[in-house]
Amino acid sequence: MSLTAAAVKAKAKALGADLVGIARGEVLDHHPPDPARPQTPSRITPDDAKSVVVLARRLLTGINRLRGHDDRHKQYSTELVLTDLEEIELKLVYFLEDAGFPSITIPPVHFDPRQYDPKGDTRGPLSLTHAAVEAGLGTLGLNLMLLTPEYGPRIMLGAVLTSADLEPDRPIAEALCLGEPCGRCLLACPADAIGQWTLDKERCAPLASPYGFTYLMGHVERLVKAPRDAQLALLKSKESFMSWQSILRGVGVYSGCTRCVDVCPVGRDYDAHLRDAQEEIAERTPEKERRLAEMARRRESGDRGPYYARSARWIGGA
Repeated sequence: MSLTAAAVKAKAKALGADLVGIARGEVLDHHPPDPARPQTPSRITPDDAKSVVVLARRLLTGINRLRGHDDRHKQYSTELVLTDLEEIELKLVYFLEDAGFPSITIPPVHFDPRQYDPKGDTRGPLSLTHAAVEAGLGTLGLNLMLLTPEYGPRIMLGAVLTSADLEPDRPIAEALCLGEPCGRCLLACPADAIGQWTLDKERCAPLASPYGFTYLMGHVERLVKAPRDAQLALLKSKESFMSWQSILRGVGVYSGCTRCVDVCPVGRDYDAHLRDAQEEIAERTPEKERRLAEMARRRESGDRGPYYARSARWIGGA
């Protein structure tokens, strides 16, 4: 059977996706973001990855107006968006398979345990941010998050691999990120994890996943090592409650700090709904401002830093 890219996009939108783009599997195979640890479609399936359909669901505007980095409302709402996105992926796979094309979901938060990194650089089988750039949804920002013209970075991504040979979208040529002259993400980061076209995942991870595996293991370790008379108190502590609640609903496991997302001025939604709440950045410090100013000076002299070249393909406007 024949199936057009337009039909697939229309179905994805009807299912609830806010943004949809298509990339060729072979393009992603030829351009892994990290050749030393390739995240490519053919490593997932060598048979059914002709096309990669990348889906985006926007975050709720109300939670991006909240200023706290460890806000339970943000974490819970983001988990609901994640669940919705996974259901859209599943239903799109059924649609493709009903049309005769075997397909596979690539969930946003699936991590290969063989690639586990206790420092926070655990990765999934496919880099959805890079796939989204190849699919024409946006470009990478200063901290390597995806920025889109419609919602800036305020989205969650998923993808579907399919055997259908669909017409791909063109990547956006011009960079959306203002880069070093802006640096609002750097100023807002409570972990101070953002550099010049790089992200320190070891610093970022504890806030990005505040009640995830590392938090749980730390709490269990403290409980096991505690004196016997203190173990019961730890077992009944707030930390145990937060772990239980997070395991129950996923809150704070795959959702956490969004300060860089909240304050990013890219996206048509920022001026319309966020500027009044997020223009002032409480986390900015003289040290961050000094470091950002130095980055801007280096850029003016043509120095984009040691990390720019490896991501230039996906930053755009090189």
